[in-house]
Amino acid sequence: MHIEKLKAGNESLYVIKKESEEVGRFILSEQGNGVKQLRNLKVEGNVSKTGILYVFELIQSYLKEENIKEVQVKSHSTELDTLLDHQQFVLKDKEKQLWTYRIKC
Repeated sequence: MHIEKLKAGNESLYVIKKESEEVGRFILSEQGNGVKQLRNLKVEGNVSKTGILYVFELIQSYLKEENIKEVQVKSHSTELDTLLDHQQFVLKDKEKQLWTYRIKC
């Protein structure tokens, strides 16, 4: 799998592809100071739970390649909380359910 940028800007659109087939997409929204917020992550219905872990690892690797310092995710479920915790995100704001991941360059 790999990631391609479809649209650049303050809200950049990315597509996740397996070979030439699109399996997902997401938005990275500019937050300032090298921080982006991951939003609207959508993957095909046939992607397994293990596949979701791989998608997050792929995104984290891509962010490192792009020299992005930190990514934020707002969680809306306990399942996502568990996934973010597993991927070494840190709960920064419990009230807003805002998780952060600092990229080690």
